[in-house]
Amino acid sequence: MTRKQIKSYVTAKEKAEVDALAEQARLSVSELIRRLVLGQRLPDTNRHKMVIEMVKINADLARLGNLLRMALTDEDDSLLPSNLDIEKLYEDIRDTQIELKTKIREL
Repeated sequence: MTRKQIKSYVTAKEKAEVDALAEQARLSVSELIRRLVLGQRLPDTNRHKMVIEMVKINADLARLGNLLRMALTDEDDSLLPSNLDIEKLYEDIRDTQIELKTKIREL
């Protein structure tokens, strides 16, 4: 496929706006303009933010799971924090799972 160039002139302010929009959409300026001119969809920038939030929630879930594993396998409780409450840990895990499921549904 042979590519052809299309030129357009814009003001400095307009160029800055196009550059900012391309950065926000995580696209090159050329790809952004091509999609806009052809009426194609732009990437959902909120989706990227949601994925980052889910990664953080998943890390919290892993941390809580590791604490639970330690609580169940540490016979002398030497590795556990002194103020660890198993019931509270279960509750935190359930709450974090619910939060993660909610974020997934929002996608």
